Amino acid sequence: MTGLRVLHVIESMTRGGAESLILEHVRHASPGTRTTVCALNRGGPALDQAAALGADAVLLGKGAQRLAGIRRVAQLIRERGIDVVNGHNPTGALYATLGATLGGATALVRTEHSIHYPGRHSALYARAIEPLLTLRAGAVICVCEAVRASHARRLAWAADRFVTIDNGISEGPPPPSRAEARRMLDLGPEEAVLLTVGSLTPQKAQRDLLDAFARVAADMPRARLLIAGGGALEDDLKTHTAALGLEARVRFLGPREDVAELLAACDVFVLSSVREGLSVTLLEAMRAGRAAVATRVGGSADVVDDGRTGRIVPPSEPTALARALTELLGDADGLEAMGLAGRRRFESRFRAERMVADTEALYRRLLWGGQRPDATPIGAIAAPGTAPAGAAVARAAVATARDTAPPSTPPSKGAALARRA
Repeated sequence: MTGLRVLHVIESMTRGGAESLILEHVRHASPGTRTTVCALNRGGPALDQAAALGADAVLLGKGAQRLAGIRRVAQLIRERGIDVVNGHNPTGALYATLGATLGGATALVRTEHSIHYPGRHSALYARAIEPLLTLRAGAVICVCEAVRASHARRLAWAADRFVTIDNGISEGPPPPSRAEARRMLDLGPEEAVLLTVGSLTPQKAQRDLLDAFARVAADMPRARLLIAGGGALEDDLKTHTAALGLEARVRFLGPREDVAELLAACDVFVLSSVREGLSVTLLEAMRAGRAAVATRVGGSADVVDDGRTGRIVPPSEPTALARALTELLGDADGLEAMGLAGRRRFESRFRAERMVADTEALYRRLLWGGQRPDATPIGAIAAPGTAPAGAAVARAAVATARDTAPPSTPPSKGAALARRA
């Protein structure tokens, strides 16, 4: 199989879901594939990890110099002989599209990591820029079916370009035992531990979780809540915790790199968001064999099999969230069974190797003849009263492309070595 030369363009490579998925593409790239990761404004731990995994890691640091930034992306494409440019989210997509056009890349895709919601874009972007970017792209990869549907509904004329390729993550190193993980966190074996991981921002709705936990704590004296993550709402959330009288029961852990260890210590993972794409931390909970309670937003209901691997509850309803958490914490045997079922679901559907293979299959199809993926099975939006095409159909289509694509001649190699710009 011929190796690819792929450029990922993203606004920053600090830490987050989109950044972690780019790392998976570097980690599981097919033999001979060369990956360049370009952070437009900010580097950080994820960019360092990309370099350590063998990617050409470039920090553009464009700041307000938009035209210069576009020219530098185009220069990267020419110097490295890039075949495929993948722009992530709106900012990455804009610079990837203009850079690919100037730099002469053969194939262009963009990846949408979030559902569309009012206020996500400026009016100019939504009405003029995004349609042009979509017209230029060979395909728009969406990280779950809910993301695809939210974008394709608005741009129905381009529905055939939107493809669902579910997020996936790698197997991690063996975590510590439950007892050891709890010892490191100074938690006793008898405590019922809930864990949430995410930025302390409005979309994650940790205030709803605190209100729900107040109800759980009233019924379960041994319940504890761990909140991992940082963000603008940290002080407000701590103030609310104190107002609820929960300071001794809730711990704010700050940003953490040891999520696997935190998951090993908890009994239930919780995601109280009012907006999501497909949460990477939810996949990490499944990988760890932990039952999850999540709100019915974005791709969460595609990940959590309600009643089998966890529970799905309405967003912004602390009472429903509290009820689900109390029921799960009160059923030790049921929790274990849900955790095992979640682990099996991760193995069958949400591994990074599958995600990367399906994505590279799409790249190759676009390269061989500049085709878009087949419009009928992948992009079709369900008529009223019928089911949507779904992620399974999208995966089948890209798998077919991978199996049937003809060989190609590799492009010439760019002369420039990787450098931090």
